Amino acid sequence: MQYQSLSPNIGVANVNETVTFYTETLGFKLVLSTPNSGELEWAMLKNGDAVIMFQEMQSLKKEYPQLTDYQSPGALTFYVKMKNMKDLYSKLKDTSFLALEMHKTFYGADEFAIFDNNGYILTITEDSTEPLTIKNYDNFFLPAENYKESSRFFAETLELEKKFEFSEQGMVAFSIGKEEAAIILKDKTKFPDSAPTIWMEVEDVHTIYDKLKTSIVFLSEPFRIRTGWAVEFTDPSGNRLGFTDYKN
Repeated sequence: MQYQSLSPNIGVANVNETVTFYTETLGFKLVLSTPNSGELEWAMLKNGDAVIMFQEMQSLKKEYPQLTDYQSPGALTFYVKMKNMKDLYSKLKDTSFLALEMHKTFYGADEFAIFDNNGYILTITEDSTEPLTIKNYDNFFLPAENYKESSRFFAETLELEKKFEFSEQGMVAFSIGKEEAAIILKDKTKFPDSAPTIWMEVEDVHTIYDKLKTSIVFLSEPFRIRTGWAVEFTDPSGNRLGFTDYKN
């Protein structure tokens, strides 16, 4: 038995006000609601991998009559991990939403807490990653001698979902299941020196470049891409690898 996801559905007095708070204050996006507009009974919001749902209390009690006279057994708080935590703290630290100032916990994490518009408490934290840490796979690049035929092979023969395509640049990406890393084809007519390459995500390309440039053979200095910075290098066997970050 394996659980695949957990998304809280929370009863609130006013769904519209809650959607406004979570979208305008916390940066969530409204992805689904009932009805589509007007006075909402239910809404789903998302930011990154975080999903949260809110339902108007009378609607919730109608769906689950057992809740009509239900008394909550205790307090409800949420523990939220995010990126760029300090930006949100700067935005809210002088407002009435702040429940607990930024502090260092006994287990070494920086945290602060806020009230949402319903009075629920959200404890905010952020994973601290060293600049030299290799975090995960980014993407796998393959040169395409025949760009159109190769693209058709991955889309129609292998039936992979197209993640994105920059046709004017000669690049198309295909997803493998729910993996974040994609296979990206590079048109050899536009990238004549392209070779099979594995990119890995790091926190800061320039930091790791400065640290390792005397130890490994980089093919260039760090260069800017749509999402941040990247740099490629070869291992002792001549395999091509790359580092990338998401500074943009």
